[in-house]
Amino acid sequence: MTIFGSPSKSRWRSLVSEIKFISRLVLALAALALCPKALAHLVESGQGTVSLSASKAFVVFSLPVDVFLDSAGNSFGSMDANALGVHQSELARQAMQGIRLSVDGEDAVWTGMALTLAPSKQGQSRPADQLTAVGVASLNQAPGEVTVALTLWRPTQKLSAAEAISHLARPAKEMLKITVSRFRDETKIAQEIGFLSPAQPKAIFFAPAHRHIINFIPHGFDHIMGGADHIVFLVALLASGISLRRWAALLTAFTLAHGLTFALASLAWVNVSANLVEPAIAASIVIVAALHLLKFRIAIRWELALVFCLGLVHGLGFASALQDESAGVSLLLSPYPLWSIVGFNLGIEAGQCVVAMLFYLAIKICRLISPQNNDLLLQKFAGICAIVTGTFWLVQRII
Repeated sequence: MTIFGSPSKSRWRSLVSEIKFISRLVLALAALALCPKALAHLVESGQGTVSLSASKAFVVFSLPVDVFLDSAGNSFGSMDANALGVHQSELARQAMQGIRLSVDGEDAVWTGMALTLAPSKQGQSRPADQLTAVGVASLNQAPGEVTVALTLWRPTQKLSAAEAISHLARPAKEMLKITVSRFRDETKIAQEIGFLSPAQPKAIFFAPAHRHIINFIPHGFDHIMGGADHIVFLVALLASGISLRRWAALLTAFTLAHGLTFALASLAWVNVSANLVEPAIAASIVIVAALHLLKFRIAIRWELALVFCLGLVHGLGFASALQDESAGVSLLLSPYPLWSIVGFNLGIEAGQCVVAMLFYLAIKICRLISPQNNDLLLQKFAGICAIVTGTFWLVQRII
């Protein structure tokens, strides 16, 4: 009977590798407790790493001090070594609750967490505004699809509606770059990068291609529903002629066009300055509304060609605005960027359908209230609002 056959050797090698991995984690935590400055540079500010073995996860996150709360429920503005020593256990508890790690939907169990001060820009003697959290978690199964979520950001720190519409950049400390790596026998076999922010506190790693489509559909939907200029353009386009068949043809041409330029711009194959794109989008609204109000009729094939050309401009606008969001960076870093782009465009298409259905509902209501006007009142009102708004945006974006 063979006692030391190849299967046993394989299991032995796996066990040795696991012991080495766990030993490194224990030594790291011990070093953190004995000499915090030694681990101050484990990660740079605004970054985090997750290292996965067969049954363990080693996490290092750089976190802003103000995401943690004291006993009175107030944020820490900054922290020195003495305050860290006093609040260490409470901070570790909050970190373990606020950093969620799951594999294939099953949460990892934290077995240890400790925090140290990140170096202050003014020197080691000054209070720090960043903490480095080092933790170890156990996994009940080998790493598959990994989800990392950060719930330490409070609702008051999320983007306001005005900031979401104007796509204002957030402070660097409110965006966290996460690098997740999988190891087998001490060899890195896979690595993916994602971003967490108050607006997008969860990221999924090592997901199959179809999950990237599903994950980016909400981003596309939120993007168009938060883009006032795109919605005004759609309303002006729909108001110029009430026909479901016409609507379907025009929206299809618009989708194909903006999908093309969005993909090219997102993959950095085409680069057009936002200073040119934004005025062009406003001009597209003015053009469509003016053609409608002047009752300028063109053949459907030329109308489709015009909408397609204008859609190319809007696609560049989608890509330009998305670059200011963590979702845009995640798309570029996605292992399946083309599928992510497909998902984003499906979300935009869903948003367009919602706008079209709401506009059609408004038409039905107007028909019930005033059948004799034959939709003219709503069409003219929508056209006037569109041309006034588009002209205002055009002047504002040129000046």
